Amino acid sequence: MALSHLSRRLLSPTAAAAVSLPKPFAHGREPFILLHPGRRFFSASPDPSPKSSASASSETNQGATSDPVSPDAMRHQEIEGPTVERDTSPLADETRRELDALRRTVQRLSASLALLGGAHLAAGAWIASGAPPVGVESAAAVQGVAAFAFPFTAALVLRRAIKPIAFFQKMEANARLQVLTLCLQATKNVNLMLLRTRVVAIACALGVSVGSVVAILMR
Repeated sequence: MALSHLSRRLLSPTAAAAVSLPKPFAHGREPFILLHPGRRFFSASPDPSPKSSASASSETNQGATSDPVSPDAMRHQEIEGPTVERDTSPLADETRRELDALRRTVQRLSASLALLGGAHLAAGAWIASGAPPVGVESAAAVQGVAAFAFPFTAALVLRRAIKPIAFFQKMEANARLQVLTLCLQATKNVNLMLLRTRVVAIACALGVSVGSVVAILMR
């Protein structure tokens, strides 16, 4: 009888032992948990990595910058601040002074040409009215001399301005001169040419006026 009671206890475990035993397939929906007990599985990542967020933001920025900008949006944009380094060398300062002198010479030349045009206009009106008291022939001769002298003298001045520019250009091509020095010498020669042309224009205007007065007095 004692043997039968002992065999019954061995074959039927107690309730406490049964509770302590693991339940089979407790995770029936996730069988991989049984194969990897130390590993956690999440349906969604609770903390996204910074690399993924950075890549997402860069893609967003690229998408925003790749959008075409209309010309109307860029029409009123202005460049603020210097875009290049300003040259403060003595050669650059001399070039700036020559450019200012060239600008003033062009303004004075335009005034001289306007004066010459006014002199020719007055002489033409005088000839059209009969050129009293000297006659049409004398007044036409005075205006003809001035009309002949100005273009030929201006052509000679222009031809003389080409030679030094060609010389300095050849020196620069042979690597004996800087391009900034070439521009400076070309500016100087152009300025001199305009000054000579201005002198010729003033001389022709004075010639028309003085010739007309002399023709009237000699009559």
